[in-house]
Amino acid sequence: MRQSTTRSAGTVAVALAVTAISACGTQSARDGAGSPTSFLSASPSASASTTLVDLGSDVVAHGMLMQDTPDGPVELCLGGVAESYPPQCGGPTLVGEVDWSTLAPQRANGVTWTEGEVWAIGRFEPAGTAHSGGRLTLTRPLSLTPPAGVTSPTPPPMSFPQLCDDPYADGGSSSGGTDDAQNALMERLTSLDGYVGSWVSDGSSLFNVVVTGDADVARSALRATWKGGLCVEQRDQPTEADAACAQEAVTSVPGLLSAGYDATSGVLDVQVTVLDAPTRDRIVAAVSRWLDADQVRMSSAVQPLTS
Repeated sequence: MRQSTTRSAGTVAVALAVTAISACGTQSARDGAGSPTSFLSASPSASASTTLVDLGSDVVAHGMLMQDTPDGPVELCLGGVAESYPPQCGGPTLVGEVDWSTLAPQRANGVTWTEGEVWAIGRFEPAGTAHSGGRLTLTRPLSLTPPAGVTSPTPPPMSFPQLCDDPYADGGSSSGGTDDAQNALMERLTSLDGYVGSWVSDGSSLFNVVVTGDADVARSALRATWKGGLCVEQRDQPTEADAACAQEAVTSVPGLLSAGYDATSGVLDVQVTVLDAPTRDRIVAAVSRWLDADQVRMSSAVQPLTS
């Protein structure tokens, strides 16, 4: 059986450089941050917009089906998919009838899989010694379409806003950014005090930078390196270093599928196989040294069945 979960460190707006992680464990807690226990009890907003999963009821999940060998178990892939041929992925084992003839499968080298997503409804058991990726016992036939009342989730549109009116102030110009200067800028950003993150808003060279300290001071420091488009804004958000430590910390959470920091919103996105109350609390406790609870956006691949 392939690895049951695929952990990725992808981000929405900025490539998060997870470096010097060994320093995270010795880093002092943020000022005002309590112990994990007090932090949890003081932060009910952590679940205010998050739907928790009750494993005592039917749930619904969707993804590619994968069977590694003709007689092997069928898995529902909930994490990343390796772009090989045949593809590689993994997830909870399905218990119950799988009628491949209704699912338009692909077959190669003894592997059977579906190109599109399959919807599964049933009772979910978390990962255990006998089923490392969890187990979903089907209570309805598999389907290529969502069940009634359930819509396929769509990712929010990506936004890379320009943070200032004049990105060429202080001696900049639209032709002032060379490839070498851009490489130098990227190196300078990672060492910038209070650096939160950055993105380009014109698709190529108009850099927008967020810092926790004085924006004018940071802009002056960066302008010495970069003469192209540049906007710098001060925000009270986690620094890249803190976000990297928090991202590393959640790798200890069972069932983690992905974690990535979005510098445009100041939020760490965390997706797990099943988001129940204990898993939510464990995520919040894991990041509490570096992030507030409302700076974590949690989602679950397995969802409650509402219809």
